[in-house]
Amino acid sequence: MDPVTGRLVPDLLRTLAALVAATVTGAAVSRAWTRSLTRRERLGWSVAAGLIVQATVLLVLLAFRARPDAVRILLGEAAVALTGVALSRSRGAAALAPRPASERERTATVLLAAVAAAAWFLFLVGTLADGMFATDFLAFWGYKGKIIFFSGAVPMRLFRDPALYFAHREYPLLVSLTLAALAFFLGSWNDQALALLYPFAALATFLSISGFLARRVSRVAGAAAAALASLCVFLYRPANAGTAEVPFALGLVLASSAVIEALEGGTASVTARLVLVSLFCASLKQEGTLFVFLLAIVLALHLRGRARLASCAALVLPASLHWIALYLLRGNQTRRDFDFTLFEPRRWTELPALFAHVVGRFLSIGAREAFVPLLAVAVYLLVTKRGVADALLPVFPAQVFFYAVAFSVSSFDPMYAIDGAFRRIAMSLFPAFALVLCARPVSPARAASPG
Repeated sequence: MDPVTGRLVPDLLRTLAALVAATVTGAAVSRAWTRSLTRRERLGWSVAAGLIVQATVLLVLLAFRARPDAVRILLGEAAVALTGVALSRSRGAAALAPRPASERERTATVLLAAVAAAAWFLFLVGTLADGMFATDFLAFWGYKGKIIFFSGAVPMRLFRDPALYFAHREYPLLVSLTLAALAFFLGSWNDQALALLYPFAALATFLSISGFLARRVSRVAGAAAAALASLCVFLYRPANAGTAEVPFALGLVLASSAVIEALEGGTASVTARLVLVSLFCASLKQEGTLFVFLLAIVLALHLRGRARLASCAALVLPASLHWIALYLLRGNQTRRDFDFTLFEPRRWTELPALFAHVVGRFLSIGAREAFVPLLAVAVYLLVTKRGVADALLPVFPAQVFFYAVAFSVSSFDPMYAIDGAFRRIAMSLFPAFALVLCARPVSPARAASPG
């Protein structure tokens, strides 16, 4: 037997153990402000918190020049988990009793959940069969993770060596740190085993969507949204393993769910969730900061007084402090990918034509691939009632608008970047968009109990 193939199953099991340990740690950290959520939602928040804790433990070990391994990582996570348990002794809000479901609703829920489960299983099998080979993994996320793993440090050359400019030194580090932490847990770098991170994040995403909507709308709505998200083939496909989009989609789902509840009158628990998800989104991708800032604008427009101040600060401050920390770590990182001189008054006349060119390509893609889904969304909005979640709907086209602006000031041919990346980065918004759509009330209902 090939030695690589022979160690795949043990490495997969060790990777799963590392992810479960991180999730258990995240559950201990977040238990004080997730008690009123469904078990499915709590799993999503536990994954987000756990990945941040795992990366932090890794950074602490590297800072003290202690070679990370499974034992040291587990000990660090255990210390954090025990601290989280000690600090979270108060009781959370009681869950509402479930609304009795009809036989038709139960059948629909089971069928939709089966669709989501089948789609997730195909993503799991395809990802583990192929491993990680995406260009973004080889050049950015995985490349930096390998450097951290094999050097046993976060070397300054990652940010200052001109030869490594291709690795996008300005990108956040959570994905690379997570891959490195999992590799340290394994004791080796096994691309195929590390790919388990992506189906794990996808499962947390679908469970978070279904749990949130089951609690607030109905089990059918939760299953329908999870099924819609799972069928987003431009996002959940093996070719995206190794990129940041799949875990980023989890962050956007958690951020959207927390903001919806903040709009209804945020509690201390909701504010804590906003803090966590702001840091999580910002540490995954640059546009994560943009997304949480757009959500902060929504809160600023719809809340008043102390609630507005607390909620907006909970979203803006963690993301801002994260970028300040990165600046202090790596210094100023110039970008050759963008020609920012286009924003100077002398070149403003060039921007409209460039922007129109980019939007034209967006529309040509949409005309071929998104016409029917967009038409279905329009019909759905017409036949369903308005709800509090509708306040988030403008955030998604606004995010795409800023993508168009970024492509418009590209230093290179923007069409190449659009054709290579637009579908993937735009589709990372879809699971959160599905959650917001299905949060629309379709009938008076009591929330479901955690489950």
